[in-house]
Amino acid sequence: MPFIQITAAYSNAVLVAILPHVSNCAKQLELPIAQPITVEQVGKFNASPYTNNVGGGLWLTNHYWFAFSFGCVNGFRSPDDWFTIQNFDNIERFSGNDNMTTNSAIDLARSSFSKLGYQQETFHVNEQPTSLEIPSDSKKIGHVPYCRITWESPQATTREERLKSYTVQFDIDLQHKQVVGMSLSGTNFWRQSPTIDVGLESDYPKPIQSHTNVPVLHLNTGNPPTILRKPE
Repeated sequence: MPFIQITAAYSNAVLVAILPHVSNCAKQLELPIAQPITVEQVGKFNASPYTNNVGGGLWLTNHYWFAFSFGCVNGFRSPDDWFTIQNFDNIERFSGNDNMTTNSAIDLARSSFSKLGYQQETFHVNEQPTSLEIPSDSKKIGHVPYCRITWESPQATTREERLKSYTVQFDIDLQHKQVVGMSLSGTNFWRQSPTIDVGLESDYPKPIQSHTNVPVLHLNTGNPPTILRKPE
């Protein structure tokens, strides 16, 4: 996949093009974010460097993060998502009580998936999740009321099935009954990319322009200890 040179004009044009999609996703998931999301609410943005993928990752000033790729919002995380925390200061704020059952959390994930415009049956989300991940209770902070719900595509037996493999994942805050994280992986989610009117100045292998004010996304790989449990 060829790279492009990221200019300030191109980065700004991409941000303006994808922001309505991000705003719509936040509205559909009923996230606690002022609507509509404006450029003034964006703290950082990192445009995709690929020629055929208008998108990127953006951080709002309230520390919510969204990823837009191949025509869709394919991920978001809240600063209150236990599974993706990167700063363990004030970690006690994640302790609490379960105010919904795991079955109710699964229903919330399913309804959230539908609100995004996807058919549950197409991705087997109407069936039991492939896995349900629940944090272990901590001696330091007590009970952590979160769960991660995942649906994987059926095991592929052909190359065509492998190319259509997908993963649907939702992180749920059981105390506040809120979706706090989402990841949609697979070509079945791809849609038409927004049109960008800014021309591209150069393609790979020329050097890609570096912007010190556009940080690279660092995903958390050190998740806290978790156990797998069956839905209640």
